[in-house]
Amino acid sequence: MFFNIALRNVFRNRRRTAISLGVVALGVAILYVVVGFVSASLVTTKESLARLYGSVQVASSKYFANQTKAYMHLMDQDAADRAEEILKNDPHVLGTETQLGFTGLIGNIKGSTLLTAQGYDPTNPVENFGDLIVDGTPLQDRTDPREILLGKSLADSLGLNVGDWIVVGAGTQIGNFNASAVQVVGIMKFNDLEQEGQLGFIPLAAVQKLLMTKSKIERIIVKTDNIDAAPQFARELQAKFDAAGISLQVRPWQQLSPLYASIRQFSDVFTLYTYIGVFILAFFSILEVLTMAFLERKREVGTIRAVGTRRRQVFLMFVQEGVVLGVIGGVLGVLLGFLIAALINGSSLTWLPPGTIDPVPVIIGASPLVAALAFLAALASALLGTLYPAYMNSRRNIVESLSHV
Repeated sequence: MFFNIALRNVFRNRRRTAISLGVVALGVAILYVVVGFVSASLVTTKESLARLYGSVQVASSKYFANQTKAYMHLMDQDAADRAEEILKNDPHVLGTETQLGFTGLIGNIKGSTLLTAQGYDPTNPVENFGDLIVDGTPLQDRTDPREILLGKSLADSLGLNVGDWIVVGAGTQIGNFNASAVQVVGIMKFNDLEQEGQLGFIPLAAVQKLLMTKSKIERIIVKTDNIDAAPQFARELQAKFDAAGISLQVRPWQQLSPLYASIRQFSDVFTLYTYIGVFILAFFSILEVLTMAFLERKREVGTIRAVGTRRRQVFLMFVQEGVVLGVIGGVLGVLLGFLIAALINGSSLTWLPPGTIDPVPVIIGASPLVAALAFLAALASALLGTLYPAYMNSRRNIVESLSHV
């Protein structure tokens, strides 16, 4: 009965209620769009970084401590083989990739520049960067593996095209400088200014020959079936290595990429302030509507109190009015937010994130979690905005309320 009375009272002043619902719905829709955009951006960033770093990486403690002078950080071959055997038998592992990287020079008669190169086995089941190649082909498993994949910005700066030869040089494990001619077999588009201007990929065998490291590697990239569970997987894998006496360390991609932690922290703060803004907007809107309604209904409160209604029942009746406003406003806001998100996702809008070369699509993640968080913000603000006026009206003196004009 009290709920029916509360529902009737909410729509007693339709104009005031409509304004309040409009404010709440607009705030919830804004929150839905903002949180959806942030969550979609985080997913894209996470997938990009996990692709670059793998789910986890296995290497020596010296590698993770950046003690790479004279290539003393390279893995012992026996330890690498034993680690690969453990990874091969793990049901969560989708594949592994062995790498050996170096920083050197790349150049021709047109000039030279810094090269940050990664050597990997072209036959690995994890990655060949084929979907990033805009011209040419991925690295091939050839008898003479003198080939390279280059970022488009780096290739453009040196005037290189697919099929051209270029000289790559670097310091060797014994301290000498060595150089080798390699052929450009593919040009990649990273859409990352730093990577595209410096990064190249070379077959692992060619890098080992250039650096004179024989068959040694520096790290194993591991791809798992759940990148979000990488920290837990890393702890479990580290325990297996320790039990087997393998002196290698395991790091999840979250730990290897401080950039993601910074982005995640900024996104959390941005989302929090958006929540606070929407909460305050909805809170004061509902507080104003219900306070005015309660002031106009003093005689009504006195009447229902005079016929035996308890203070607790009066309080709950008014709280129900606020909850009804919050629920209706929240539902309308979620529907409006979903509509706005669908329009944005289908409108081909783009934006240019920091550090990128080309604009990327604006994507609003429309998920049940985003909708639930936006709805709960409206419900919480409505509930809290109701408590004070509901309490004050439930405590009014019956005689004083009945005498109110």
